[in-house]
Amino acid sequence: MAEAITNHLLGDRVQAVSAGSAPDQNKFRETRGVHPRAIAMLKSAGIPTESLVSKSWDPFIAQKDSIDFVFTLCGSALKDMAEACPVFPGTPRQAHWGLDDPSHVQGTEAEIQRAFKEAFEILNRRITLFGELIKRPLTEHAQQDIEAIGKK
Repeated sequence: MAEAITNHLLGDRVQAVSAGSAPDQNKFRETRGVHPRAIAMLKSAGIPTESLVSKSWDPFIAQKDSIDFVFTLCGSALKDMAEACPVFPGTPRQAHWGLDDPSHVQGTEAEIQRAFKEAFEILNRRITLFGELIKRPLTEHAQQDIEAIGKK
């Protein structure tokens, strides 16, 4: 969802890609590995989904010097090490914007749907704030500002 939201809101200034440690393109073949609930949530918000595909972060780590910003979302990685979180050595500005993966939620249909909606709303809010931040030249406090967005 982060890739689609970012490209939708900030596509005139930013090209976003989203990737994970273990993309599962076979599990959701009809949606190119992207969770169908994420696709549905994006479509309901009027955000294009045609170009979305599940990707590994490995090629992006190798391109670290051509990346300006890295936001890690791995929500449980710092809590209980149940999820891998990448390290991008080199020059990209990095911030951890931890967010629990809504696809891990178990419960009623309403509870699962609520988890996807909450994840969408959090991402939308954070990406909007990031877009406001990069409208102006970044200051020496930019790193703290970018990290603070992950707490909102």
